[in-house]
Amino acid sequence: MKFIKAFLAFLLLMSSFPSHALGLDYQYPLYPYKRDLSQTLTFKIMLRCALEDDHHNLDLGAVAKYLQQIDCISRGLPKVAILGGFQQGGHDHTYPWWMPVDSTLYAPGGLKGKDALLWLMEEAKKYNTTCTFHVNPFDAYEDSPMWDMYVEKDLLCRNADGTLLKGDVWWGRQSYFVNMVNEWNAGVTKQRIDAFIEQVPLVKETGVLYFDNETQYPPSLCHYVTREDQISAIKKAAEYLKTAYGIQLIGEYADTNLYGVCSLGVTWDWWASLNINQMEVAPYIACGGRDGTHDELYGGQIDLTKRRFQVFGASVQLEDIQFQRAPFKVARELSHHTYVYFYLNRLLRLKYETEPPLGITLTLSDNVVSKWDSDNVHRLYRDGHLMKEGHDVFIPVFWVNHPEIMAYSVKGREGIWHFPREWEGVKAVDIYTFNDDFTGLSLLERDKAVNDNQIYLLQEPDKALIIVPAGTDMTDRSTIYSNPPSGTAAFVGRDDKTQGDWKGRYGREGYDIFGHSSRLDSSHKLFYEGDSLKILEANSARPVALRYPKGRGRIEAVRTSVLHQLIDVAVEEPTKVSLYCADYGKKNCQEVVDVIDVNTKRILASYLLNNFEEGAYLSFEVTGHVQFRLTRFFYDHYGNPDYPVCSAVFFD
Repeated sequence: MKFIKAFLAFLLLMSSFPSHALGLDYQYPLYPYKRDLSQTLTFKIMLRCALEDDHHNLDLGAVAKYLQQIDCISRGLPKVAILGGFQQGGHDHTYPWWMPVDSTLYAPGGLKGKDALLWLMEEAKKYNTTCTFHVNPFDAYEDSPMWDMYVEKDLLCRNADGTLLKGDVWWGRQSYFVNMVNEWNAGVTKQRIDAFIEQVPLVKETGVLYFDNETQYPPSLCHYVTREDQISAIKKAAEYLKTAYGIQLIGEYADTNLYGVCSLGVTWDWWASLNINQMEVAPYIACGGRDGTHDELYGGQIDLTKRRFQVFGASVQLEDIQFQRAPFKVARELSHHTYVYFYLNRLLRLKYETEPPLGITLTLSDNVVSKWDSDNVHRLYRDGHLMKEGHDVFIPVFWVNHPEIMAYSVKGREGIWHFPREWEGVKAVDIYTFNDDFTGLSLLERDKAVNDNQIYLLQEPDKALIIVPAGTDMTDRSTIYSNPPSGTAAFVGRDDKTQGDWKGRYGREGYDIFGHSSRLDSSHKLFYEGDSLKILEANSARPVALRYPKGRGRIEAVRTSVLHQLIDVAVEEPTKVSLYCADYGKKNCQEVVDVIDVNTKRILASYLLNNFEEGAYLSFEVTGHVQFRLTRFFYDHYGNPDYPVCSAVFFD
């Protein structure tokens, strides 16, 4: 209870923009999230399908083996497996309730039903995987054991004439829509969430829950409930999941109506259906998945309207049973799309340019360029060297605790690849591939020579090559996520009173006044990435402007970016680090200030900053090496703010 009260107080502090609908107020946003899904492989597995003659995954021991294979192929990357069809009768059964667990599931040791499911959730942890579930907040069926209760309490949507509002027919069964507003007001939303979590408490450890159909917000005309009211009710349910259980909402899509609430759309296809600009939404705020197999690898056509899937990278669903039956297809998918996706998600998006009719150029930090060229081929470069061309990749596996490259070619490739600059000095490499059942690695070649930081490879079709410096201990499966953080950070407070009169209050140990001057000693290191310096007024008379360190003048200057930027800070001793931010132009700025681990990008501290036209100091207690990440953050309902800004850094 203390945690819940403290967290509610935290959300209240962060939020100045509550929304109201039929008394359903909620705190916005539900950020920071428990998990950064832009760095977590999130995929689906269907346990029991809706129809008897469909494929079922009732043997959870076999599912555990599949999770082991995915972990091997993904090289220990953190993962969330979304389990569908876990409820009695299989997929889309028992709704609107999310229980009970299907009794025909079984696991080693004679376990059945819920016991078997809980066994799988524990077993998955061995493979860097935690499990969550595919549930549906809106659909209801007449054969549900809770149907009569929902009708009696009037918790279903109705047309203007009082008849029940029908949804689609799924698996030969008519669906109806839940009136989320009435359900919330009756306390039943909390009841179904509580009943669900009581049965599968390990979901709290996973920290996410998948809502199907969460973009369907039908009004209930008979009850005078609007679509907007339904959206607010979904947000209220999401708030309850987070404040009561620490669980964040993910979904089939990530509607702009759920910006700041839903952190992942597993089948989100970005611009194509939701008109979301990826240069406005950082992946750690809301990331997309992938709408099935979207290119010719599985006999389909390249959809040129979705070439951004390549340019920004794309995750995977893996829901189709073909992947479980042929794990090499998992290796193909992860290599071609998803290794690139996680790599690009770590970088800052700096510039997006188009060249008719098809060309796209995305410029990112660390001298990386992602291009869709006019020949309909995606290419990825770092330092001018090719990392990906079409279905051929040579990409760092950045999350393992040693230098490693994944090389893959769908159709086969012969030629030279350049190693990243960090490999300078490596003279020889060992090359591995996955063993026959994809549960481990097999050595292909030892001590292959490296010349001028490049390597010649003759690659067979659909065969992964794992390349490491010669002599690397491949029995060590540790990753950066098991390492201590690069530093620590704790939010101290916000100062709106001092304005530009910082002298004597901030910067006793050092400072950097942007556009004017700095005083730093060797114990404080500063580096800026992804921003540009703009001097708005070099000799201002306004109190909000920062005073010169010497003399009587003031300056208005900012470091700013189109989406996000980094302030890299390293200190030798525990230090109070303060950022001064001022919305000089009164342009409705709102930005989230995250302090992150340099290596894993995990959030150490976070603050949502708005209403700072008169200037605000944000102070954090910092040790070690951290990065302050400033991100443009939209207002509720995707309301448009200006770009992120910062004007100075102070050390005390």
